[in-house]
Amino acid sequence: MDIYEYNKQLEELVVRVIDSLGGREKNLDVGSFQSNGEITFQTGEKALFDLFYMKNDWIRLEHKLDNKDVFFSRHGKRGWKRSISKDINEEQELSGRALSEEEQFNIYENNLFDYEKKRLDIYYEGEIKIGDMDAHIIRLSGFSYGEEMYYISKENYRPFMKQVYILDGDYQSVINYTIDEYLNIDGVWLPKKIGLKKDGISKMMEFYSYDLSIKFDKDLFVN
Repeated sequence: MDIYEYNKQLEELVVRVIDSLGGREKNLDVGSFQSNGEITFQTGEKALFDLFYMKNDWIRLEHKLDNKDVFFSRHGKRGWKRSISKDINEEQELSGRALSEEEQFNIYENNLFDYEKKRLDIYYEGEIKIGDMDAHIIRLSGFSYGEEMYYISKENYRPFMKQVYILDGDYQSVINYTIDEYLNIDGVWLPKKIGLKKDGISKMMEFYSYDLSIKFDKDLFVN
């Protein structure tokens, strides 16, 4: 296959993926959203969560566990982890690799919609069979933190797995995602159940609802 045919087939595959999730325009029109649901931790503990998201690195995830309020938030290049209880008020400021790694273990994002705008490189890595699922593999590189691999179902052309590689010199870690179900919210297909695993630690996030019309004050993400 020459480079023209390769690029044409890759472009057609990406278009099918984007269309299966509601189309490029509808997805990129989602500038902010609020969602809620339940996290199930590896220990079996469960916690209700609220997630607030605004494009360009504005994120806040909060839940209550062991009588503590736990927060992760990001504002541009700065981020924080906080644990607040009756007796404890702990805060850790994050930046660089540590911030990227913490964010990726809390938030799933599909970067196929605007990889060109973000000036990412895209590659077709071939086909694979995982269990009874036949899949295409797409790789994105050019992120400040490393690269991503998307596993695309041949049946419905939606991602059902993703891997994020955090690369920094000799340092490497991998964050694995599984997307078990999707919800159709105003014509946009968003994950309903996401499994996350990093360094032997795993959790499951089940999303009950998304509000795509909500707007936020930026103070929400820094307080």
